[in-house]
Amino acid sequence: MNEQPRPAVAIPLPKGKKTAVQIGCICMMLSVAMYGLVFATLTQPILSSIPGIEVGKYVSLFSIFAALGVSVMTPIGGKLGDLVGRRNIVVIPGIICLVAGIGIAFIHSLVPLMALRLILALAQGAFTAAPYIIVSLINERKDVPKAMGLLAAAISLGGFGGSIIAGFLTDMGLLTAAILMPAIPLLAGVILIGLNMPNQRRAGKITLDVPGMITLVVALCGILLALNFGASPSVGWTNPLVLAGFVVGIAALFALIKVEGRASDPIIPLKLFKNSHYTILLVVGFICYFYQGAMNVYAPIAVTTVMGKATTVAGSLQMPRTIICMLLPTFAGAWVGKKTGNSWKAMVIGTLLVALPMAVLGFTSPSTSVLIFFVCIGLTGVAEAFRSVSITPAAQAALDPQDMGIGTSLVNFANSLAGTVAAAVYGVAYNMNDPTTPERINSGVNAVFLVAAAVSLIGLLLVIFVVRPQMAKKAASQ
Repeated sequence: MNEQPRPAVAIPLPKGKKTAVQIGCICMMLSVAMYGLVFATLTQPILSSIPGIEVGKYVSLFSIFAALGVSVMTPIGGKLGDLVGRRNIVVIPGIICLVAGIGIAFIHSLVPLMALRLILALAQGAFTAAPYIIVSLINERKDVPKAMGLLAAAISLGGFGGSIIAGFLTDMGLLTAAILMPAIPLLAGVILIGLNMPNQRRAGKITLDVPGMITLVVALCGILLALNFGASPSVGWTNPLVLAGFVVGIAALFALIKVEGRASDPIIPLKLFKNSHYTILLVVGFICYFYQGAMNVYAPIAVTTVMGKATTVAGSLQMPRTIICMLLPTFAGAWVGKKTGNSWKAMVIGTLLVALPMAVLGFTSPSTSVLIFFVCIGLTGVAEAFRSVSITPAAQAALDPQDMGIGTSLVNFANSLAGTVAAAVYGVAYNMNDPTTPERINSGVNAVFLVAAAVSLIGLLLVIFVVRPQMAKKAASQ
């Protein structure tokens, strides 16, 4: 597939409407981040408000529903956007998400609560890629990385600020207000985009690929549930249900490939994967997200259990990174937009400044200074800032206009899939050391960090030896 010339702006808007739509996209990403980390913070209090249940049994299920819903609907949402239009794929799922979030605040019964959490995640998955698509349609190509930087900053701000405010409100006895809080930017985003964005649909006849959707859902549910439960020490990889999940998921995956190859309008066009440039960017995007489980889960374990520091210290490890992620992406995006060659350089930064810090943390010991953790995790914030403004715009530039929706959704899907796969891989690396004593826990967390470093190093090599030559070749041919 060759890169096709596109107009400078796919959807020209008056300055006022363009600004309103961009603010709406920022609000949507604020809500996505706030819902994610607010519910992560409030899962225990929410379930504790339900009388007569054993909270510990349902915490992981609550989280799995959230991850599964987003993962399943993210690729489907790209195709639905072609069908119902770029405005409606924000407005309709946004309203569904809003209603489900409000319902969670007021319902105190287990089954309806779990159903609403799944509905909220499905709705989020449907519109998660839409802001990235919209900003690429309303901006000139050179301004897209900067717009992506604003979305990345919104995600960092929403996650960090949202979790702090949610915890504060919950401590004050205002759990309902804490749950409702993410609905504020969500409602603002739906209104701003709904009133100012034209409802562009993909040109030509569009049919809904129902067999493809069914096989995709079965494949994802089988594989992702097996990965989640297999990584749990209480279930394990040899559990018959886990093995059955892998068998069903892999069989459905092969069926999906066969179904999509025959479909006239497939939900995942297989021709996308014949585009080597786009495919390698999917792989690099996957790799750039892979380390985050090591940082989010195992760095606090290393600091508290291995180094003996207070939980408060572990909880503040990501503060420098968060500040960097709120401030740097906009400037990084402006730099990337100045010159095409800056895109692959940003990817080098996005992989190198993960590989090096993770390698350093792979030699943690009880005498390691906690300052090293603050510095290393802070450096990953610089990596994230440059990743967020380079990979998605580059992948979009490699797509034909009619594949923009599903192509962007697949980038987001690869990113979210990385977290699930990484959790399973890290679980194996950690548990291989039988983490029953502080010394073995030390070996376990070091193994996790070194795995993260090795994967990021592979990403760096792919950028230098594959992505860079591809971009240079395309630039020379234009």
